Amino acid sequence: MASRRAALTDRVVGSVTVAAGVVYSAFLATPLLGARLDPGRSYVSELAALDQPHSAVFRTVDAVVGLVVVLAGGHVVRRGRVAAVRGAGVALALFGVATLLDVAAPMTCAPSADAPCAAAEASRSALAFGVHEVSSLLANAAAIGAVGLLAVARSRDRGADQPASPLEGTLLVGLALIASSGLVVVLEETVGLGLDAVVGWVQRVQVLTLSAVLVTIGLVIVAGSRWSRR
Repeated sequence: MASRRAALTDRVVGSVTVAAGVVYSAFLATPLLGARLDPGRSYVSELAALDQPHSAVFRTVDAVVGLVVVLAGGHVVRRGRVAAVRGAGVALALFGVATLLDVAAPMTCAPSADAPCAAAEASRSALAFGVHEVSSLLANAAAIGAVGLLAVARSRDRGADQPASPLEGTLLVGLALIASSGLVVVLEETVGLGLDAVVGWVQRVQVLTLSAVLVTIGLVIVAGSRWSRR
């Protein structure tokens, strides 16, 4: 009976995590909403800026995703029988908390579409981070940590000649994409790489990758994977 309840909990928590991962890519619907931001120059977070139409929709999406991911992280911590898996659960929960912080401290304006807003952003020093910047960095670091720890946990139980499963492959590719695109965005914001016209696309790749990673982690939870317990 207890094992059936645990399996049911895995399926429920995993399913809502999959749904959260899909919803996290809601920015793909912006053309249908008539968003005016240039996708090459703007960050996804600018869609939730207080001066943007439909900003409440995007903040609501982030709030729901953040709450679900905190729930999923707590579930992974409770169910994990391997230290690396429990660490991944903690990192996943931190990602959810950082997403909720983004909702609580949204951008007041979209710099890519508002000259005075852009001027105010440019006047700050490269290290003058606000709550939004800190929460974004925390979210990315937590996502990288969660995926990396899951990869470590799985590698301990596999043979050298055992091929990676599709889920493992997705997580490993996601780890590389999240880390590399995140590094590009951080460097562009701090030292400047001359990528103003394409940095928005780079960040959109990162957000889509995060969506795919959340879906993958949800599928791992649904399956009650060996990642969770030996």
